[in-house]
Amino acid sequence: MVKYIFISFILITQLLLSETLTGKVITVKDGDTIDILIEKTTYIIRLDGVDAPEKAQAFGQKAKQFTSDFCFGKVVTAEVSSKDRYGRNLGKVYLDGKCLNEELLRNGFAWHYKHYNKEKKLAELELSAKSQKLGLWIDKDPTPPWDFRKDKKAVIKEKSDVQKADAVYDTDFVGNSNSMKFHKVGCKSVKDISGKNAVEFETREKAVEAGYKPCKACNP
Repeated sequence: MVKYIFISFILITQLLLSETLTGKVITVKDGDTIDILIEKTTYIIRLDGVDAPEKAQAFGQKAKQFTSDFCFGKVVTAEVSSKDRYGRNLGKVYLDGKCLNEELLRNGFAWHYKHYNKEKKLAELELSAKSQKLGLWIDKDPTPPWDFRKDKKAVIKEKSDVQKADAVYDTDFVGNSNSMKFHKVGCKSVKDISGKNAVEFETREKAVEAGYKPCKACNP
């Protein structure tokens, strides 16, 4: 009985959090994250169930280009199911009857993010692309982005121990998800940010949009 009550609670919570957003895609951050504009408000959409290669990885730029070709500058519908730990809207993006999440998997430009999503269809799309050696699957043993991020964070932590954390960042601004503040890469506070809390931003505006406040010391 308790089990069924708990399951019902989860389903009700998901329904309360779910919403449909329709807006123009104004930014493609990478293969699995876009910004859509609705009136004057920007919404960050993180594609549910997929994890595209990081931009610094093989096929990272191609995955980003695929997403850009699919929807940049167009009006899309995002079916948002929840928010992730960074406050981004997590959901599926649709355009002209096609689902971007599925198309990325179908063409071999993303992994099925099985740790957070158990959808059978997404798993089958990944398996099909892999068997056909499409996109990133042309490589014999591609590194999943979650492993790539883990390795990068380990490097950041190692570098921070010797006061060189800023040397491993690919962007000009770094946020601390613990304090919800962001800094210039050269700020002395950057070396104190642990790998698990470090969030990179391409621009100051992106950090502000994500809800981070500027560091008063370095005034990014």
